[in-house]
Amino acid sequence: MRNRISCSAQELGQLDPDMVQSVVGGQVFKIGNQYFSDQRVNIVEANGTQVVAEVNGTYGVYSQTIKLRGGTLSTKCSCPSTEQPFCRHCVAVLLQQFHTGSSVEQPTKAAPAQSTPPPPSPEPEASAEASSSSGEVAATVDLNFREATLFIDWIQQGIGLLGKEASLPAVPESLRGVAREWAGVIDRLNQRFLESEEDRMDAQRNLQSAESMVDSLTKELGTVKEESETAQQTCSRLENKVKQVEESLSDFSRVSKERDRLVSKVSAMQSELQNKGAELESVSMTLKSMSNAIRNLLPPDPS
Repeated sequence: MRNRISCSAQELGQLDPDMVQSVVGGQVFKIGNQYFSDQRVNIVEANGTQVVAEVNGTYGVYSQTIKLRGGTLSTKCSCPSTEQPFCRHCVAVLLQQFHTGSSVEQPTKAAPAQSTPPPPSPEPEASAEASSSSGEVAATVDLNFREATLFIDWIQQGIGLLGKEASLPAVPESLRGVAREWAGVIDRLNQRFLESEEDRMDAQRNLQSAESMVDSLTKELGTVKEESETAQQTCSRLENKVKQVEESLSDFSRVSKERDRLVSKVSAMQSELQNKGAELESVSMTLKSMSNAIRNLLPPDPS
């Protein structure tokens, strides 16, 4: 089971029990805390941002890999649980990591002790000693050959699953010693390969998503650019119309002033005409008076 959740912590050691409980809920946290209290957790590898561990669960031993990178907490467990956002076994590992520290050094294999060369053995004196020594060597050879045979059978069963499946065939209980260590190393290397492959696929999917987003944004940018150019053209036309309106208003102002001047001039002419009309009327009355006076001075018509 593999899950990813956002996380504000920078190191796994910063995930205290309260934070873990707030994420997984009370029931899952309770079981995981019980596993931690029962010392069922075995930290295999650990540093500030990654921990590899094994938890002895109810139905077997499960492997966990927990990483904290770029604000994302990635958890993986070999158990079949559907608990979300991660299982009780990962809870137990996080609690163990919080209490034991941020790093666990890999155990280094002690160099094999140099055996003191045996003293030179005397020449064989009895066939009983030779046959006893030969029996011990034969027993040792048979044991190593059996381990090698079991290891070869196991690797032949799992060779088709390498790089494909996270769970390789179970290591036989009778396989001991270095051969069992080799099997464990191969199993961990296979899990790491699958995790790195899954991370690569996730990165590839994220890259494809980012490329799609860039293409979409590029298209939107082109659309916005076209709209901007159209808006600029519209603004240019509006500016021309505004200039035309301003010119028209300026012409209208000049016409209005000219009209006012003409109206004023017409008014003055009307006033002058009125005065002239009054003068003409006075002259007409004077002429009528003079005409009547002249008629009165003329002698009457004899007829």
